[in-house]
Amino acid sequence: MRRPSARGATTTGEGTRLTAQELVRRHPFFPSLAPAESELLLRHMVVKRAAAGQILFHREQPGDGLYAILSGRIAFTVGSPEGKELILNVLGPGEFFGEIALLDGKGRSASAVARDPSELAFIGRVEFLDFLGRRPETMLRIIELLCARLRRATDYIEDSTFLDLPARLSKSLLSLVDGRDRAAGAIIRISQEELAAMLGVSRERVNRQLAVWCDLGILEQRRGRVVVRDESALARMANGMS
Repeated sequence: MRRPSARGATTTGEGTRLTAQELVRRHPFFPSLAPAESELLLRHMVVKRAAAGQILFHREQPGDGLYAILSGRIAFTVGSPEGKELILNVLGPGEFFGEIALLDGKGRSASAVARDPSELAFIGRVEFLDFLGRRPETMLRIIELLCARLRRATDYIEDSTFLDLPARLSKSLLSLVDGRDRAAGAIIRISQEELAAMLGVSRERVNRQLAVWCDLGILEQRRGRVVVRDESALARMANGMS
């Protein structure tokens, strides 16, 4: 482990890389921190590296602190006794995770695994709760984030019950496109296996549907990537329109 670097962010072909300083400065968790408060928070942070495929923690493991992604992607999964895996979410640079177990002191709600080589800023539970206890406005921001994630979980259950695969797949792709640079071609770094695990279906079903959309010019597939060419068509399908 090492202390956060003070260097500026760089952008590579693999995506954005942030410093811990930039993360604290930009993130909506910390909009009102004075420079001295930001520096205090950063002094408690360490930066950890994770190799692709490395498990950061398992479901039900005690929560030891809060993580933030500086580079790479982290997937959150739950598994069945039969060995099947469902991906609940995939987060990228600038996102925090681990706040549920951090706040309630219970086990992790899902396992976390690095999808890419990743850098993570980490602050221990005791240090962060002490920091929050002096700054209730930051706690309110975290509650807002948790509520937003709960709403997404409710939407996921509703979609799984009422929507067919094309609608669910199109909604998932649109959610992954959100916030990305449209001028760059809306490139989504995700594999068919990851999409299938997010939807709880076989890779073959996802492959067939993506192939249909590629033939229609809606998407383009590359190795480990999907390029969205027609967002409006995906939006229509997500809303149940042909």
